[in-house]
Amino acid sequence: MFLLAVIISAASHQYIHFIVDKISAHSVERVGAVTLNMDLHGIASESPVAAAAGPIWTFLLALASFGFYAHNPRNLFAASMAFINASCRLPETVTVFMQLLLHSKTTMLTDESFSLSLLKLDDPTISIVLLCFFTLTLFFLTITIIHDTKTVPWKWLIAFILFICLIPLQDFIWKVFVSLTI
Repeated sequence: MFLLAVIISAASHQYIHFIVDKISAHSVERVGAVTLNMDLHGIASESPVAAAAGPIWTFLLALASFGFYAHNPRNLFAASMAFINASCRLPETVTVFMQLLLHSKTTMLTDESFSLSLLKLDDPTISIVLLCFFTLTLFFLTITIIHDTKTVPWKWLIAFILFICLIPLQDFIWKVFVSLTI
């Protein structure tokens, strides 16, 4: 169940980038200097709107999965989808937030840092506040999902191990998926 949820989450995240990128193909906000890559944690879109669409989709998918899981507490697939979609953006979001907080600029190219260019502000204060709110929301949503999981014994330990394994697992699955599609 967990592997299927990781595959669906990663594929839908990249697919929403693709869809929004194609929709906004005629937009003026295009990237010239940023090199696009097919990595899950890099920039996979050419516009800030498409970059913002990925984390927004992942967050909405986490909320929808959690809502479904709250009504069906024995459905471990819904719990897996909610956990993966709530926690998979945490490392990038926390890193970009800390870079903004400590250095007032971001050096890591992720969806979060690229989508901040939509704000067009010289002062990073609003970006810091938005990323702080988003980070705390993801963090507490992840904790709520783990707490509400009643059918898994040792749920905190298992969630911690799955969280540690999530990023390498997503990268491995995505590399296999990309190699099959190219």
